[in-house]
Parts: sequence; C-alpha cells; structure tokens
Amino acid sequence: MVLLEADKITKRFGGLVANDSISFEVKNGELLGLIGPNGAGKTTLFNCISGAHQIDSGRILFDGKDITKLNSYEVARLGLARTFQIYVASGDLNVLENIMVGCFMRTSSTAKAKSMAEAVLKELELTDIAKSMMNELPVAVQKRVTMATALGTSPKLLLLDEVAAGLNPSEIENIMTVIRYIHEKMGITVVLIEHVMEMVMKLSQRVIVLDYGKKIAEGDPSSVVRHPDVIRAYLGERYAREYAATRPDSGA
Repeated sequence: MVLLEADKITKRFGGLVANDSISFEVKNGELLGLIGPNGAGKTTLFNCISGAHQIDSGRILFDGKDITKLNSYEVARLGLARTFQIYVASGDLNVLENIMVGCFMRTSSTAKAKSMAEAVLKELELTDIAKSMMNELPVAVQKRVTMATALGTSPKLLLLDEVAAGLNPSEIENIMTVIRYIHEKMGITVVLIEHVMEMVMKLSQRVIVLDYGKKIAEGDPSSVVRHPDVIRAYLGERYAREYAATRPDSGA
C-alpha cells in the first residue's frame, strides 16, 4: 500500500526552483533514503511534505488523503512526523518534558502525555536520562531525544533529516540501531535524508537522488550507486569503485 505520494511537487523561492516537478511514492513499511549534494532540495522537499512550505504546484497525498494545502500541525495530526537538521536544545525542558511536547499532539491531558512519553523513553532506552536537561546532553543523545519527541506524536511516517550529522563512527552505528528499531520493531515507515553514505546504503531499501531540485535517480541502493548521473553529481567515481569492491557479487 502506498502511504505517501508526491505528484510533480514544485517549490520556488523567487527565481530559484528548489523542487522541480518531483514525483515519488513511499510504501507503507518502507525505509527510503533521500540523498544528493548540498542545495539539491532535500530539506525543502521535507518542508513541503510536512506542511512547513506550501508548494507552488503539484499534489501530496498521505494515507489516502490530500494534504497539499494543510498546515504542519494538521499534517502531524494525520500521522506524519519529522526531525530537523538543526536542533536547538531547550534549557528549560528536561528529556521527559521534551517528549511530552510531541505527545500533546494526541492528548490534552498532562498525565496521559507523561505516560505516553515514558513509554517512548522505554522503547528507545532513554529512561535513565528522563530528568536530564537537554542542553546538558551530548549531541548524539540529543538527536535520539529529538527522534523520541517525533515518536511522541504516534506517527505512521517519520521523516529524519540528517540525524547522523556531526556524529563519530561509533555514534553513527548507535543511531543506525535506533532507526532499525523504529522501522522494524515499532513498524514505522521512515524516509531518511543523509550524507553518510554507509548509513544510507545499509539502512535503505530504496534510494532517491536529487540534484539541483530534480530527481535524477531512483532504485535499490546497489543500482543507484552505479548510476552515471549519481556518480557525476554526487558520489564520484572513487566512491562508486570502492562500493562496488565491497559487494559480495563484485568478484573481489
């Protein structure tokens, strides 16, 4: 079943076409990677899908409903949540309270929101830092909490915008484990923007590539990484050769 459908999405900022007639589908239960160079239009696409930007033309369907003209909070209520590339930790809220913010999307009861937040903390093994202040935590832990806050909204689809940015290899492995758990154990569909290619290749079932606002490739990770346009625009010949050499079918 198709959970999200983007039909010829176009978004302009003055004379700049940030998203140029982009079309794709996300199936229910899928983990989709979205890659491309800086400025390719990836975050703008997330903003359009989540209701932060109104598109200039095209149509967006989510779970069978037309969400093209809905605001962010209306989209979130339907079950589409996202994280942000740049997150500013609040010094006024602890971890539990941050997650409760997301839970208030589903309830007006403080007691119920707290109960829901505690359940999310348990799912992501964050219970031991529930009372920690966000701005006192390492960046890698803050990123896990932002994912937990999004999960507090009880989403069907989770959009993750560069959650591995600024992390070291060990922290990236940990965040990958969390994403796999969200996808496989919690049953949430995920679309992932990421520049850490090892992470994209290991996690994604399918990959879409943007360049200068256009979709230039789509397919399984192995085929996309060999696509001439993707190599030219983003990966480079060296990465493509190194990736091919690590594949079981490479003959190496």
